[in-house]
Amino acid sequence: MQNILVTGSSGLIGGIIQEKIHSFNLVGLDKVSSNYPKTIISDLSNLTELNKIMTTNNIETVIHLAADGSVKGNWYSNKLNNIEGTWNIFEASRLSGVKKIIFASTNHVIGMFENDYPYNEIVQGNYNNLKSDYVHIKEDSPIRPDSLYGTSKAFGENLGRYYYENYNLRVACLRIGSVIKNNNPSIANNSNRIFSTWCSHDDIAGLIKACIKSNNITFNIFFGVSNNKWRIWDIVNQKKVLNFTPKSNAENHREAD
Repeated sequence: MQNILVTGSSGLIGGIIQEKIHSFNLVGLDKVSSNYPKTIISDLSNLTELNKIMTTNNIETVIHLAADGSVKGNWYSNKLNNIEGTWNIFEASRLSGVKKIIFASTNHVIGMFENDYPYNEIVQGNYNNLKSDYVHIKEDSPIRPDSLYGTSKAFGENLGRYYYENYNLRVACLRIGSVIKNNNPSIANNSNRIFSTWCSHDDIAGLIKACIKSNNITFNIFFGVSNNKWRIWDIVNQKKVLNFTPKSNAENHREAD
């Protein structure tokens, strides 16, 4: 079985991975314990320790989820956790011979598009204001972060390209949308936007599993979003590169007016 290190294993997506992705030897890494069969208590600050953890456990793939995930996070926290910590993960992976990193990026890397027509109307639920079919935001659209958090994740994506092109470390960047604990977009507080951005537990697990199994990963960016009627992000390259298409649709959960 392939040995996979999951950083931030105690978090929501870490738990989804453990629940839904099998046939791999999953090793958790977090500052607190998780329900993984093996959890290593550590953080991202010590490159030497991370290298030792990956080498000792013969890690082949890293799923890097650990981060300060707050859109309102300050510069110090983003720098420490999302920039320096992410570099430590990439460098330890290179030193230890890891073959692939699945990097949890964020939709906030391109969040400023949501201020523009037609995406602003869609995320507000003003579907009647749309004049025609719209073009989805693609993985190669310009970087437009909406926060320091989005900026820090854009750094991680660029770091991934650097490590692929210089060290042949294969990297899949997942611009994750709205993965929520109750897995039901109809009861989320930001209900209008979430009908565009929702990603079901099955779909985020399916996307991650497809990235683990694929031999086609080079440096790639994928949007972690379900196949929602009103999604604003493109998912075509998931089918092309991974032979995976998300199945869920937030519209099926919308409560009748």
